[in-house]
Amino acid sequence: MGIEIERRFFIDGRGQKPWRGERALSIFQCYLTGVTLDKGTIVWNGHNLAFEETELANISTWRIRLQDGEAILTAKGSRTGATAMEFEWPLSQELFKSLSLEDLPSITKTRYLWDGEDGLLWEVDEFESPLAGLIIAEVELESENQPVVIPPWTGLELTNLRGWSNAALARMLKDAMHP
Repeated sequence: MGIEIERRFFIDGRGQKPWRGERALSIFQCYLTGVTLDKGTIVWNGHNLAFEETELANISTWRIRLQDGEAILTAKGSRTGATAMEFEWPLSQELFKSLSLEDLPSITKTRYLWDGEDGLLWEVDEFESPLAGLIIAEVELESENQPVVIPPWTGLELTNLRGWSNAALARMLKDAMHP
């Protein structure tokens, strides 16, 4: 079972942006509904997306991410504190291009990778239109109690606040644009 433990923070982007450097990734993410499991095959809209022998219980979010030309299917469980189950499968370009993703809740962002003074890798997401101006940073940990040096440019911690996940933001945008 995959486990993701992360802390998330708002960033005030009006000042200097020390996280911006050479390591930047363009990311498109969309969120699926109606995903089913059929004898280990993960199926969406008639497409066999992946195969998983592990029992996938309590999955709350299914996502497809396109990052630097690579497509990845992700299943996430409900978050408890900073911890959630997470599973990932690569998707072939042929399969990705065959999927109708246009009307799904989605977000686009640039992700910057920044090394903290404690050696932890921070991912700083600068969202694009219509969320332009929103910046959220996250750091993945090995345990919820792991010490972390919080950079001075971070703001309010979002870790335990509902409604600020990428999935929630994408669904909010879809609802606002297509009431």
